[in-house]
Amino acid sequence: MRSTATNLIQERVEEVTLGEPTIYGQMAMFPLLDGEESAADYLTLDESISNGCARVTEIDKDGSVPELAFKNSCGKRIFLMEGEELLGAKQNRTLNISLLAPAEKEITIPVTCVESGRWAYDSPRFKTSNRAHYSRGRREKMASVSESMNFCNRPEANQFEVWDEISSKAERMKSRSRTSAMGDIFEDHRGRVSDYVKAFTAIENQAGMLVMVGDDIVGLDLFDNKETLKKLMPKLVRSFALDAIELNTRKKYQPRIEDAEDLLKKSATANTSIHPGVGDGNNLRLQSEEVIGGALVLDYQVIHLSVFRNDDMFGSENHRPGRGSRVRRASHRRSHRRREGL
Repeated sequence: MRSTATNLIQERVEEVTLGEPTIYGQMAMFPLLDGEESAADYLTLDESISNGCARVTEIDKDGSVPELAFKNSCGKRIFLMEGEELLGAKQNRTLNISLLAPAEKEITIPVTCVESGRWAYDSPRFKTSNRAHYSRGRREKMASVSESMNFCNRPEANQFEVWDEISSKAERMKSRSRTSAMGDIFEDHRGRVSDYVKAFTAIENQAGMLVMVGDDIVGLDLFDNKETLKKLMPKLVRSFALDAIELNTRKKYQPRIEDAEDLLKKSATANTSIHPGVGDGNNLRLQSEEVIGGALVLDYQVIHLSVFRNDDMFGSENHRPGRGSRVRRASHRRSHRRREGL
């Protein structure tokens, strides 16, 4: 079964090609291109909240830090992306995993607090944010969630580690917040973050993005269709941009396609485990010495794949991958063979 999951990730990665990178400031983005035509048969979180057919609240009036209630009255599935931020109620949270909320049902969703200094209602419901958890925090939370899922099959993060990382981030970026909110770090650097969002826009056939910050490969996000990437790309750009701004240097970096190809290759060959999803589909966890990642899979299709390098990967000239590695584009269409357990 583990081999089956690995094959599914490998097939999806081989269906995309790397486009020419866009460079702005201390960040470079390689578009992940997919010529397949497909349309999303779900709404995004933003769309569902804006339409008024979905509701996110505390689990009950007292609240519970690691879980929220999500009610879907939209008539179709709703996609919630790992790392998306929810604002309001008793404290701001981010999603621990990507998930598909079933139509016309209420489910409990796993989250982590990103505002340690507040535990009091400022609104009865949550609203969506225009950002996702900054990429360094996403990576560390992803590792924590993977450890929890592999140990006890629960998509939980180490809350204290998340709070500590946000506190350290605020200190490094000289940001102050009355409630120790991650969002205030973004707000303090809003102008520069917005410049990154303007610089990075989706191109034709783009279904994902692979990002370098400074001289390091950071990670990638790949979706099942181009429409979803276009809708969520500004949130992801903000996520990576905050880490790029933290570098605080004018040094110019030249992105290396060999590094980008190497991350794709390592994503395709990482050890993969299968876990029950929250809502519809299954949750896959990817892990190796070089990468950590997660994926949402439904009906043998990868809805969202997110992978980050581990801390020691590409950190210096001594960690450069070898030249000449290539991730080949699959010439066949996506396989629809039945795979047990997915």
